[in-house]
Amino acid sequence: MRILGIALLLVTCIRASAQVQVTVLDAATKQPVPYAHISWQAGTTTATLAGDANGRARLPIPEQRLASGVLLKVLALGYHTRMDTIRSAAPLTVRLEPSALELQQAVITGQYRPSTAEKAVHRLRTIDAQRIERLAAENLGDALRQELNIRLSQDNILGTSMTMQGLGGENVKVLVDGVPMIGRQNGNLDLAQIDLSGIERIEVVEGPLSVNYGTNALAGTINLITRKRTRALYTLNVNSYAEHLGRLNLAATAGKRFGRNDLLLTAGRNFFGGWDPRQGESLYDFRRHLADSTRFQQWKPREQIFGRISYRWSLTDKWSLGYKGEVMRDQITNRGLPRAPYHESAFDEQYLTDRLDNALFAEGAWGRGRHLNAILAHNRYRRTRNSWSRDLTTLEEQLIATAGMQDTSRFTLTNARIVYSSSPDSSKLAYELGTDLNHETGSGARIGDGGGETIGDYAAFASLEWRPVRALTIRPGARFAYNTRYGAPLIPSINVRWQLDSAITVRGSFAQGFRAPSLKELYFLFVDVNHDIQGNTDLEAERSNNFSLGLNYRKPLRTGVLTAEISGFYNTITDLITLAQMSGTLYSYMNIGNYRTMGGSAGIGWDNGHWLASLGGATTARHDDLGVDVGGAAWLVTPELRGSITREWRKQGWSASCFVKYQGEQGSYVYSSESVVGRNTLDPYVMADVNVAKRLFDKRLRLAVGCKNIANVTNVGSTVAAGGVHGGGGGVVPMAIGRTWFLRIDVDLNRTE
Repeated sequence: MRILGIALLLVTCIRASAQVQVTVLDAATKQPVPYAHISWQAGTTTATLAGDANGRARLPIPEQRLASGVLLKVLALGYHTRMDTIRSAAPLTVRLEPSALELQQAVITGQYRPSTAEKAVHRLRTIDAQRIERLAAENLGDALRQELNIRLSQDNILGTSMTMQGLGGENVKVLVDGVPMIGRQNGNLDLAQIDLSGIERIEVVEGPLSVNYGTNALAGTINLITRKRTRALYTLNVNSYAEHLGRLNLAATAGKRFGRNDLLLTAGRNFFGGWDPRQGESLYDFRRHLADSTRFQQWKPREQIFGRISYRWSLTDKWSLGYKGEVMRDQITNRGLPRAPYHESAFDEQYLTDRLDNALFAEGAWGRGRHLNAILAHNRYRRTRNSWSRDLTTLEEQLIATAGMQDTSRFTLTNARIVYSSSPDSSKLAYELGTDLNHETGSGARIGDGGGETIGDYAAFASLEWRPVRALTIRPGARFAYNTRYGAPLIPSINVRWQLDSAITVRGSFAQGFRAPSLKELYFLFVDVNHDIQGNTDLEAERSNNFSLGLNYRKPLRTGVLTAEISGFYNTITDLITLAQMSGTLYSYMNIGNYRTMGGSAGIGWDNGHWLASLGGATTARHDDLGVDVGGAAWLVTPELRGSITREWRKQGWSASCFVKYQGEQGSYVYSSESVVGRNTLDPYVMADVNVAKRLFDKRLRLAVGCKNIANVTNVGSTVAAGGVHGGGGGVVPMAIGRTWFLRIDVDLNRTE
């Protein structure tokens, strides 16, 4: 009888506390909505529970409460809130409608835990998958081309580079899932090598994150976030892109979810056949010369093959482990013009780049807002240059034995990063502690004496968030680093976020920076027909200060969301490292003294789910001691304007977009031979793109056609006016391949069961 009584008591307890299973799905895609928050109210009792990665949760609601009805409220980022009343313990499926007006994607760069860009302490913006689609962006350069305070430049051997806030790409940190990218040429990463297949979003932080990421993170940080979850049992995404001037890209991503595991595979090939603005013109009289002169192309033929594997294992709802491996091979072919006097031979070159990136990830959370993120990564980069002489009558080739014409340079980076943070929701204090260990090696005939060089940067950092009142957040931070070649100072920073009201947010920051010269700046030697670049082992490290202030306005109205922004920045750099002309075609890295940039931007935007429009402008001014010393202008000012408009016909599946950006005249001072300083001026130009897209077959197929570079920009005029008694010079620099028409096809197949 005692055993029977205990059994009856257990049954009664189980029935008294029923487990109501709730599954949250996206009403449009029928896919799970991970980590939705589910609140319920029974009488005077309220409780909240977060769903798991598969959109499921079990609610421990007393059964006697169900009989009288329990109010349910389901919330998820980017969806309309859903409310319902449940009266039984039967499994419940809740379908949330996506909200174009409320959608604010979570961001992680520089944050204690995932948050929205609106709540971030830093000034941060995202380029999400939808904007990447609208831009028809194939690589990182395409995605950044329309952004304010970012300017791109082109070298048809070294690739696409950028400046941000008037500072070169060597002061911009580029990350993939928090892991630094290596392989800089002339201080810059080739943005055209960074394909966007499988990229979920791009997070752009303007201003310094030098406390978090150290070297190169002064002007800004760009973090590419890859897809890590399939959100369906099986997924297959295939996209193809073609331009009428000879570009053809094809990529596919396949994913599978099994239990608590997610596996994603991405592979693709990008091909460009080359292009020259003189195509169709005869450079030589073929009645006199039989050799083919059209083999030379200003924009070199290029082929990229890449692949990525991403595996994620969710140990529990709050802990996960992951691995990501990436490979990429990039080949640029430079075919030379037939050589005088008989035009029967030519010098050809091939540049082959290989990347191999590996990373292990661990992420977890405890109660009271405690989080842990750990990364262990090893990246390898190899660039090979081969040069040969080709007989244009027999097509035979022979490698050139001259020193420096054949070379392979290798670089590696091992990065270990552990970050622990505690940020309880209701606490006035939160903090973050981390270590960031980096060991870089370089080897090759052009690196030092050929025996290889190494440099290490081992740092610990910490920051504290103090909320004296609910609307005000103050985050001081500091980074202490040991650099194996340069004495690294203590790097402080402070960020302030003040929520004036529900619509207006003010952000301000100050940060110091330290950038040790890279191995390439110290030891690299690069010589070809167009380049003669030598490293400098006497370089001093850069030291910098950054000040920024910004005001954001975001007001949800009855018919849409109105946004506006105004911001400004001021940078000072001591011992700026730059590439300068020493004599003839010889260039070397040198410290040029003090360098300052300042500027600001303003913009306004509107989004009502059908119309998405924005308009903005920016100005960047540069101050160079070299120019002032020779009587030049104190500040060189460069303006820029941008605008975009998108129209969505959601019910019919149509969309149309237009993007326009004006880049004003850009001036700078260049140190040339015999201690002469010349002013370099780059002419203004306009980049404009339009496209129309249509979704078919329940959004499984997307077709997009459009035109890039409507203004047909190719080469931009460049003028160099030397000081002293020397005369000036002029020429052109390549900027784009002219007006192109494109077709893009995306296929998205998912299986939810």
